[in-house]
Amino acid sequence: MTAALPPDLRTHPALQGAIVTATARSGSRQQVLEIRQDGQPVILKRYLGPSAPARFAAAIARLTEADARMGGDNLAVRILRQLPDCHTLILSRAAGRPLQDALHLSDDARQAILVRRAGEWLACLVGAAQARPFLAWKVFVRLSERAAAYAADEAIDPELVRRHMERMHQLARQIHLQPVGHGMAHGDFHPENLFIDEPGDRLILTGFDLEMAAPIPVIRDLAKMLVWLQGAALPQQPGPCVSGIHQPLFDSLCAGYAALGPADRLALHFHIGEQMLEFYLQRGARLPEIRHRMAPALDHWGSEP
Repeated sequence: MTAALPPDLRTHPALQGAIVTATARSGSRQQVLEIRQDGQPVILKRYLGPSAPARFAAAIARLTEADARMGGDNLAVRILRQLPDCHTLILSRAAGRPLQDALHLSDDARQAILVRRAGEWLACLVGAAQARPFLAWKVFVRLSERAAAYAADEAIDPELVRRHMERMHQLARQIHLQPVGHGMAHGDFHPENLFIDEPGDRLILTGFDLEMAAPIPVIRDLAKMLVWLQGAALPQQPGPCVSGIHQPLFDSLCAGYAALGPADRLALHFHIGEQMLEFYLQRGARLPEIRHRMAPALDHWGSEP
């Protein structure tokens, strides 16, 4: 089924003849459409709202850098055309299917392989990380504001949230301004933002939604992927955990980061705690089963020294 472009884009000279084949995302901050133009399937990504100019510029810079750095089986979508007057990019389509779909259809052994490849993709994107002061208090303050916003939600466990924030406060005092590896990472690294293509024996990963304008702690991306895997992408599994994460998942994603120093490892634990509570509060408000999944993980996370 096809449709026309949004009314304000239909007359754009660069989009003549384009038809919409699917809507991938439509929100207040961005619109992502699968379109066909000149017989070719491509992606139209339009940035919306007050931050659109800055996010549009950041995406161009980040995708240009990623295109120069990556290759082989580790790829990022390419910019085909820039439309600055409407803060819109025309992007290449990623081959294959979302990593999340591939994970759901795989057994445990295959999942471990796919998760390990995700870690390898991130390492290729980041390149050499540089040590910078870790701004733990900034993270803690933002998380405190988020927790306060959900204080009246009767579906949360207030005692669980209180204990978790106490532990986050202790860790923030311990890790703040310690040197932690930073790099031009993804910024929104989870299984829905990676596509996987599997021609023959190859596992080709293509990332999209790269918009970070400044270096961030690399372990923040690792933490986000781990929490997504634990909380939404995969069925719950029994067995040992690390920082509240099923150990095979943790070991697979972090295989290329085995030499993390003490500060980086503690910062990873800290960011996992941040992402877990964010997931529990925000995503759990829309999907109640998420809170049932995340509560034991939060408890385990808080029990680690």
